[in-house]
Amino acid sequence: MTEFREVRRTSLLPDQIAADIMSKITEGQLVPGDTLPTEHALAGTFGVSRNVVREAIARLRSDGVVESRQGRGAVVKPITERETFRVDIQALGKSGNLADLFELRGLLEIEAAGLAAVRRTSLDLEDMGKAIAELDGELHFDERRLEADAAFHRAVGKATGNAYLYGIICYISSRLKETARVTSDVYEKDDLLQVTREEHRRVLRAIEAGDRTGARTAMAAHISGASERLKVPVRSVSRL
Repeated sequence: MTEFREVRRTSLLPDQIAADIMSKITEGQLVPGDTLPTEHALAGTFGVSRNVVREAIARLRSDGVVESRQGRGAVVKPITERETFRVDIQALGKSGNLADLFELRGLLEIEAAGLAAVRRTSLDLEDMGKAIAELDGELHFDERRLEADAAFHRAVGKATGNAYLYGIICYISSRLKETARVTSDVYEKDDLLQVTREEHRRVLRAIEAGDRTGARTAMAAHISGASERLKVPVRSVSRL
């Protein structure tokens, strides 16, 4: 029987419960075809109301992780049948997950930078420049600079002219904000913001020059550098 722990009462309860259930699925404690405990049972286990549990399950259903079946309740879906792509922040600390995410980021963003170099508009370049400018004036990342970092990657994604590629880059960049916070604790030097800013500038210069190869190379160096600063071993980013 899968065991859940009681959660503290906060406004984030549904998210916490959904994340806990998702972690059990990711770790294989709940497998495709398994039925979740009843709302009543989960409410008692987590120490919350059934409405909170219902909202948490609704979020998992919206993400395509579970589905409701007549007479059975919420059933875990196979990953091959999920309609949505989801990065579970709670699971990034598990072995290999963060490395996999960085590898995916490389596969997507390196090619995106190359496409941006040949498709970008003057507005795209302006958006990238504004994001980099937001990184100036401070020595360390704060919430404003974390958002500016993510905004730069979104602008590169938008410059590809591919709505689907742009959408997934936006999603991943929002999830990677937490890795930037962690890097600030792991990275031993005090030039994190300066290094990140310069790597972004190299990408922008190549995109502005219409240099597809140079843009891909600069983005590969940035992602490889980011993974190294976080001490995350990535299999293929440096070779892309």
